[in-house]
Amino acid sequence: MSELPNGWERAEIGDLCNLINGRAFKPQEWSDSGLPIIRIQNLNNPASKFNHFSGDFDAKHHVKNGDLLFAWSGTPGTSFGAHIWHGGDAVLNQHIFKIEFSERETNRGFLRYAINQKLDELISSAQGGVGLRHVTKGTFEKTEISFPPLAEQTRIAQKLDELLAQVDTLKARIDAIPALLKRFRQSVLAAAVSGRLTEEWREEKPGDLGVVLNPKAKALGMEELAAAEELLTEPLPTFWKKYALEQLVEPDRGIPYGIVQTGSAVEKGIPTVRCGDVKNLFIDTSGLKIVSAEIEHEYKRTRLKGGEVLLAIRGSVGNVGVVPVSLRDCNISRELAMIPTLPSVVPFYLACLLQSPLGQRLLVGKVRGVAQKGINLADVRRLPVALPPYEEQTEIVRRVEQLFAFADQLEAKVASAKSRIDHLTQSVLAKAFRGELVPQDPNDEPASVLLERIKTQRAAAPKARRGRKASA
Repeated sequence: MSELPNGWERAEIGDLCNLINGRAFKPQEWSDSGLPIIRIQNLNNPASKFNHFSGDFDAKHHVKNGDLLFAWSGTPGTSFGAHIWHGGDAVLNQHIFKIEFSERETNRGFLRYAINQKLDELISSAQGGVGLRHVTKGTFEKTEISFPPLAEQTRIAQKLDELLAQVDTLKARIDAIPALLKRFRQSVLAAAVSGRLTEEWREEKPGDLGVVLNPKAKALGMEELAAAEELLTEPLPTFWKKYALEQLVEPDRGIPYGIVQTGSAVEKGIPTVRCGDVKNLFIDTSGLKIVSAEIEHEYKRTRLKGGEVLLAIRGSVGNVGVVPVSLRDCNISRELAMIPTLPSVVPFYLACLLQSPLGQRLLVGKVRGVAQKGINLADVRRLPVALPPYEEQTEIVRRVEQLFAFADQLEAKVASAKSRIDHLTQSVLAKAFRGELVPQDPNDEPASVLLERIKTQRAAAPKARRGRKASA
């Protein structure tokens, strides 16, 4: 352990305070009125709902504004920690200590920071399994903290309040960025499929559509287009021709769904893409289910070649991805619709269209069922598509990928900054408890004198009587 600054001492938490554990309330004691019961979730999330208690209770379980509490049981990383209570009169639940001490010798804010600076050490010595763990009273009392003179405790607590408030502000700003990037990507897709993204490009390079359509598919009807535009409350781009989706797919493959009953996973067989593997514009191949070759053999029609667009029609309805070449000869489950596009359609453009706000509104309008929501293949086949010329599709895809790459880079930088900020709190606390955050004053009363006085006062204090009652 490193050397302490002049005038500091080491103190066990149990030397400074008394610990009072909360009351074990039974669910049948909960009430709609009375005092709120402070549970651990109420300390870690101010929005958590309170249970209430309207009966008599021991006065030692009464909590008032300013009381210092320590949550000693739960899940590492989310449950443990010291908190100063600001929620008004309440009663204390089990698994939380109320920490009683004299503020004439120990600064409340400093003691809270000192305990939280030891959280990793406390959790590492906690008892219990991987999930639920608890810090015993004995371990908590024996934990040593660095203990400066009282005046310096006050200076440290004030400085930490100031710095950690700035850290919290930074965290809030960083945490808001992923939502902004999600909105940015949605805006890019909306601009792409509305024609705004290539507006100037289109004026300079008007393209020839030249589409060879699926001869087995019926043309998009005026009534179908009108119904879609009524649902969207806006017309599809007037400068692009409109088709039913099934007009744009290979005539021999159509738009089918995959294996109806995939059976139990096997070690050797055919990797099969399910709805959970199709994310927002990509396919996660890390956990594909292996289906027996005997079952898969009956579904050659949906055997993949690479380049098909997959649409989730059950489960996570609406997610779309393009099949990479690496999935050639794999298959799909019945939760997915396979869309094998004709050469005049860029698969990633069609994926962008279906995943865009416009495409999602069209798909949501076709969702059927309550308990098991899904989209019928017949509705998928008749989805209206406003299709740009092939050259413009290619240009749109190039610009979308460029903008998404920019967002990905920004997201990586945000993640890196978030990681550094998450470590900043512990760095600031460590600096404070090395005596490096605020200046020392040689005129301060040494902590050794302070500790001796605390010891004398605690020895002379009358023991608390049991059985005193308070009412909610």
